[in-house]
Amino acid sequence: SPLKTLCRQRTLPNFKESTAIRLGEMGRLEPLNEAGEITATSRAENGEGLRLGTFARGFTVTRELLVNDDLGMLGDATSALGEAAAQTEADELVKRFTSNPALSDGTPVFDASRGNIAAAGDPSVATLTETRQTMRTRKGTDGKTIIAVAPRYLLVSAALETEAEKVLAAIQPTTTSDVNPFGGKLSLLVEPRLPDDAWYVFADPARLPAMQYAYLSAAQGVQIQRTEAWDTLGMKFRAYLDFGCGWLDWRAAHKIPVA
Repeated sequence: SPLKTLCRQRTLPNFKESTAIRLGEMGRLEPLNEAGEITATSRAENGEGLRLGTFARGFTVTRELLVNDDLGMLGDATSALGEAAAQTEADELVKRFTSNPALSDGTPVFDASRGNIAAAGDPSVATLTETRQTMRTRKGTDGKTIIAVAPRYLLVSAALETEAEKVLAAIQPTTTSDVNPFGGKLSLLVEPRLPDDAWYVFADPARLPAMQYAYLSAAQGVQIQRTEAWDTLGMKFRAYLDFGCGWLDWRAAHKIPVA
């Protein structure tokens, strides 16, 4: 899923609830007085929880089918199970994304009180301009420090892909009024599992990640195994995945409902 692009990857040692702590801004340095005394400060913090879950599937192939498999279709069993694991991860990420859960402060990720929901509109230069200004002037956990969240990704559903491509297209203008200020500035992410009622702008996760996902440290990614069946003639295949995902920070995201 392209949503993984917006996430920070983690590994967890067990299946217990884990909390990712984000420290707030340090504020400002203050001038020293004549005595050279340095005044102390503090940093706000917030933490979002994450728990791993296990997903698994298996199937048995009979000896007769193995013998009769002239086209070698069973040879892609490993890749098919890997694809199933990727689809599972995508479903879990989209489920967490679209559910708009409450964060540790008790407020949903996208909420009018946070100022991260824009007025309704389709992808356009005007809407992106307003969104960029809002994100650039967004304040940190202390409520005072401007953290200058720079937009990096435009996330849309399949229904809005063409409109998004138009607004991000790089052109060769003949006059300054024809310049597209967003041409080549934002990267387009298309998640076909998303509903068509909104689109989103995200910051670079290297600067400020919006979401997180994690694997078990002892088994990172899908684990695929096969063995001979004992009670029947054939082969048994199974795959299991220890995976979890969740939100990290609402400041990295901005939602624009479709007009």
